[in-house]
Amino acid sequence: MKCCINCFNDDVIRDIIKIYGTKGDCDFCSSKNICVYDISESTNMISDKILSLIQIYSPSDHPDARLLKEILRDEWDIFSGGAEGIKTLVAALCPLDSDLNIDKDVFTQKVSVEKLHDDEFINECGIVKGLSWSEFSESIKHTNRFFNSKFNVDVFSSFLTMVQKKYAEGTFFYRARIAPDKKGFDKNEMYSPPVGKRAAGRVNPDGIGVLYLSTDDKTVLNETRVTAYDYVTIGTFKNLKPLKVVNISAISRVSPFLYGDEFERLALNRTVFREMACEIAKPVRRHDGPLEYLPTQYIAEFVKSEGYDGIEYESTLRTGGINLALFDESLVECINAKTIEITNVEYDFQ
Repeated sequence: MKCCINCFNDDVIRDIIKIYGTKGDCDFCSSKNICVYDISESTNMISDKILSLIQIYSPSDHPDARLLKEILRDEWDIFSGGAEGIKTLVAALCPLDSDLNIDKDVFTQKVSVEKLHDDEFINECGIVKGLSWSEFSESIKHTNRFFNSKFNVDVFSSFLTMVQKKYAEGTFFYRARIAPDKKGFDKNEMYSPPVGKRAAGRVNPDGIGVLYLSTDDKTVLNETRVTAYDYVTIGTFKNLKPLKVVNISAISRVSPFLYGDEFERLALNRTVFREMACEIAKPVRRHDGPLEYLPTQYIAEFVKSEGYDGIEYESTLRTGGINLALFDESLVECINAKTIEITNVEYDFQ
C-alpha cells in the first residue's frame, strides 16, 4: 500500500515522502504520478511517528473524550483528508493485527490524554496554567497586568525557539501611509510615529514605538485599509543586519514530530497558541478600548525580552500576506517612498 504527499499536511511527514518516496499512484487519495511512500515496508518511518503520537491517548469516559479520527482531523493538522479518510489511512499505518505497543481500543473507542486532566501537569506545563486565552486576557486586563503568575515564562520561551525565523540582511519590507495629497510623504517620514503620537496597537503599548511592516506592497495597502481615490505613500525598507523574529502564526501549526516526546505538552497548549495568534493578527478597530490590546502587548513584550527583533504574523486582510512588527526601527532603513492613488477597491462580504 502506498500513501502520497497529498495525504498529509504535516511538513515532517511530507519531507519523509519527498526524500524516501518514489513516483507512483496513491492507494488512498487516488492521486496519480505523484511522490508516494510504501507503508507496507518493514521499516516505516511514517507509521513510527503516527504511533508515537497515538500512544499519548487512552480510552476515556471524560467529557472531552472523542474518537481518534476526529482528534487527528481537528487538533493536529497532520492529515489532509476528512475523518473517515484519516481512519482508513491510520488503520493501514497501524494495523490492529500487528504487534503494537499500544492499547488497541484507542482506534475504536473515545479517547483523551490523561495528563491533560492532571492539575500538577497543567500548572507545570501550561503556558497559562490551565486558563483559556480569554480567561488569561481577562486576568491581564483586570487582575494582574505586569507580573502575571498565570503566565509560564519558561514553557512559552521553549516553544518560541521552534518558530523563530531569520531574515538575511538586505531583505525588503514595506509600509504604507495614507497621504493628505498627491505629494505624499518623504522616505524619512515613513518610520513609526514620533514620541507623543504613538497610539497603542496589538503589539506596542501606548507611547512605545513599533514599526509595522509587511513583506509585500499589496499587503500593506490592505492593512492600511485604503479607500478609492486615497493617496497612499508606500515606503520600501531593507534591514541593515540579519533579523531574528518569532513567527507567532506558526506556533500552533508546527509539526508535533519536531517536539520529540513532548506531545502532551503541545496538546495542552495548542488551542491557546491558536487563539493567541489569531488575536495578534486581528486588525486594529476604531471602537476598541484601551484595554483590548493589553494581552497581546504582554506577549509581545515578553518576546522582546527574549532577544527577538520582532513578531511576524499572517495578515487577516489579505490571504497569504505576512506582517512584521519590528521592535527597533533602527534595524531597517527606508530606501524609497512612492505615492500612488487608489483607483478602485473591491469588497467581499458574507
